[in-house]
Amino acid sequence: MCGIVGIYNFDKKDIIDDLLKMMSKLQHRGKDSYGITIKELNGELKSYRKSGMVDGVYEGINKNIVSCVGHLKYRTSNMSQTLVENIQPIANDNISVSHNGNIPNIKGFDTQYIFDIITKYNGSFKNALINLIKSIPAAYSIVIQKDDSIYLLKDMYGIRPLSYGFKGNNIYISSETIGLEGCNNIEEIESGQIIEIDKKGVREIYRHQGAIDNICAFEFIYFMNPNSFYKNILIKDVRENLVERLVKKEIIPFSKEYIVVGVPNSGIVYGEKYSRLLSLKYDQLIMKNTDERTFISSNKKEIQKTCHKKFKYNKEKINGKRIILLDDTIVRGNVMKYICDSLRECGAKEIHIRIPSPPVIDICQLGIPINTKEELIMFNRDEEDVCSLLGVDSLIYLEKGDLEVIPFNTYHECFGGGIKEEISSYTEIEI
Repeated sequence: MCGIVGIYNFDKKDIIDDLLKMMSKLQHRGKDSYGITIKELNGELKSYRKSGMVDGVYEGINKNIVSCVGHLKYRTSNMSQTLVENIQPIANDNISVSHNGNIPNIKGFDTQYIFDIITKYNGSFKNALINLIKSIPAAYSIVIQKDDSIYLLKDMYGIRPLSYGFKGNNIYISSETIGLEGCNNIEEIESGQIIEIDKKGVREIYRHQGAIDNICAFEFIYFMNPNSFYKNILIKDVRENLVERLVKKEIIPFSKEYIVVGVPNSGIVYGEKYSRLLSLKYDQLIMKNTDERTFISSNKKEIQKTCHKKFKYNKEKINGKRIILLDDTIVRGNVMKYICDSLRECGAKEIHIRIPSPPVIDICQLGIPINTKEELIMFNRDEEDVCSLLGVDSLIYLEKGDLEVIPFNTYHECFGGGIKEEISSYTEIEI
């Protein structure tokens, strides 16, 4: 998962501050590094790269530009993406490529692989992009700067989001609509679609026949900001609908003495809705110190060190309480184990975990960095086994069929949903 933003500057005004604000809005999609490419009026394409989070400081940028694109990097299964030279956008003198997604079975850096397929194609640039969609099934949403144009495209399954909207005469581009604040006529790029933006405006130049909408279920469950929309559907509403399904599975008649707590930040929406549906008290007894992600690493010591910095607890309020804990999911269980142990140390009398998604039981080739099924806490275990491992009193998940509350077809390999054969069998083609 990464974040991409961009602006086509019809109004010929200073837009760098707007771009940086958009990147800050999408910071949850990438905190390892970020980069910017700008297309100057004289035709030059310049790149700026930094490690870490967006700091809003760039010196010497020419603000009289045709377009600009920003990329936020979040490390997926390809560890080499953390190298400085792999900070996106990937660019040369006349083209930049920004990629959100993950292509399976690629030996090197997948964005560089995409860049090479496009730039080494023997034919027109339009046909190079069409060849990309026909050749690589998934997963990518891409923003490209070339000459005085910006191109937007998605793979034929539409695994990752990408949208655009209008503000004044300018066209704004963002992986999520949370980055399109103040924009009108917002449109989502369709699966297998190629859009060109240039001085003449916006137009579709290709739509892949047989493309289907198969957006990643985790975009709705965890990745996207709850205030983002996907095709006019508010993400927060989808998450609350998942909680409604979860409440219907409740087996314990919780009394008023129980307190609902959401694991920050992704579990808060779920926890608040859960407490309202059961008329229970919600209290944010777990607070967040940092925004470091913990499910990236499978190293327990590294996770424990991060968790120690990441969370703090209201020990006084936790002591003697019966707690219902909501989080978006459990992957390896290392983070949840640390949280539950910490709650016990603070004196929690009972801990009941409620997860508004199905169990993660399989690897994900297109995003979440899971190396083997065996590292997953729910692989070949049932809920009773996991309760024992975590030291909690009860645990309830959703079932795979409950994903039907997401009003779109979804890719959910991690939940045992199966994948298209052409995705799993894809191997590097000779360029």
